[in-house]
Amino acid sequence: MDTFLERVFENIQTFPEREVFVEKRNGVYRSLSFEDFKKQIVSLQKIMEGVSPEDRVVLFMENRPEWISSLFAVLFSGGIAVPVDYLLTEEELFNILKDSQPRFLITSGKNRETAERAVSKLGYHVKLVDVDSENLESNGKLFFRKRDLEDVILILYTSGTTGNPKGVMLTLKNLNHNIRAVENLGFLREDDRFVAILPFHHTYPLMATAVLPITLRNPLVFIEKLTPADILSTVNEQKVTIMVGVPKLYHVIHHNIMAEIKKLPSLKRRIVEGALKAFRRGAPRAVRKRFFSEVHRRVGRHLRFMISGGAKLSEDVWRDMEAMGFNILEGYGLTETSPLISVNRPDKKKIGTAGVPVEGVEVRVTESGEIAVKGDNVMKGYYNKPEETEKVIRDGWFYTGDLGYVDEDGFIHITGRAKEVIVLESGKNVYPEDIEIELLKSPYILEVGVFFHEGKLKAIVRPDFELLVEEEIQDVKGFIKKEMNRLMRGFQPYKKIKEFKVVDRELPRTRIGKLRRFLLPEMWEEIE
Repeated sequence: MDTFLERVFENIQTFPEREVFVEKRNGVYRSLSFEDFKKQIVSLQKIMEGVSPEDRVVLFMENRPEWISSLFAVLFSGGIAVPVDYLLTEEELFNILKDSQPRFLITSGKNRETAERAVSKLGYHVKLVDVDSENLESNGKLFFRKRDLEDVILILYTSGTTGNPKGVMLTLKNLNHNIRAVENLGFLREDDRFVAILPFHHTYPLMATAVLPITLRNPLVFIEKLTPADILSTVNEQKVTIMVGVPKLYHVIHHNIMAEIKKLPSLKRRIVEGALKAFRRGAPRAVRKRFFSEVHRRVGRHLRFMISGGAKLSEDVWRDMEAMGFNILEGYGLTETSPLISVNRPDKKKIGTAGVPVEGVEVRVTESGEIAVKGDNVMKGYYNKPEETEKVIRDGWFYTGDLGYVDEDGFIHITGRAKEVIVLESGKNVYPEDIEIELLKSPYILEVGVFFHEGKLKAIVRPDFELLVEEEIQDVKGFIKKEMNRLMRGFQPYKKIKEFKVVDRELPRTRIGKLRRFLLPEMWEEIE
């Protein structure tokens, strides 16, 4: 069985003229072939001559074709790639460099200064490679070192925000498992086109948009500006069929669609809302797509699937998008599981669940309700942290820290994160994400973060001020309070928000949209 590395190497040799990337610069699209990809890899291998097995190479740049070329230049040479968030501060980057001790750091013009400052504090020489100041057009021979399945090929840091970052070691076997598992689901086609929206340093977009398409020879389209307008125009213009995103992206798309429906003349609005309600109960997808053809024209005429991961997608958003004829597949995974554990399939889907485990993955739920996983997708361990590794991998099982259950049909339901469960003084458990999902049903609420602070359940709410202004609502806080009370009417008293504050800025999130709940008390104190 060929590994994904051998398959990509074979693709380069066999399909030199085939399109592999589409990049947009200053509004103009540029297509790159496997031959262009090869030239970039060869050039980078020459610059990094002498990379040997076990050598770490940090990738510190924004999403672009050269990012993927750098990844494969390292992996083909036998090294270990260390992808890092290009938005890290100098101090955060330094913490990761200090832990991973790389031999090379590959960056771009816009990130070079931060890289240079972090590297200068290390006390040993790290060669800096700036892809914008190098000629990446070499025509030489591509070097390929055969790797063992147990070789660590990636170290992904789950946090660079503390002085003690944790590096997840993923092997060739781990990534190979994920590629095969997705392939064996059988819903991808040769003519599919992917779009790169999420940053590659996270395992989910790394696997789903940087590694999977190039292994399967599906073109990958890069976004120039990460605005909803630019994302959707690129998706349409480039006939993208597979969108890989996080719930926040789909919430924004859904919110904008619903806001547009709200602006329709009353008769037309009632017809559209009636159709949406009826289609939620079921109708052929072709009928739903035809009725909502204008929505598809704006969001993506050629979209076959919207893949969602990284956090839980609101059931209401999912049901509405399906009612409009979109096909959403939600999955579940963690960095430590490379990342895929389970996914909903086109022919086996249950809205509100994380799907069924993929081939070769065992899932069980402990007595305390924690999800544990076993399979070739489970990481080797945390880099230089054997004690931390022993805490989460026991008897071959990886303990995810997520709470949930598996239903009679084999679908995984995630109910919360063990460390995020709020235990009240009464001993009752509150899952903040459940409350947030309910409150986000309001068209007037863009974001909400629930947390426990000073003995009370509190929330920070970011309303849709644009919509409130349009509807001439003056008392924003009073109106939002009514909306929250309406949505929490059926809640048990202990689950109700006791205090809330309104903000006009985004809530703190990770780069793939997960709420950084631990920062909410600090934000609360800052709000006047």
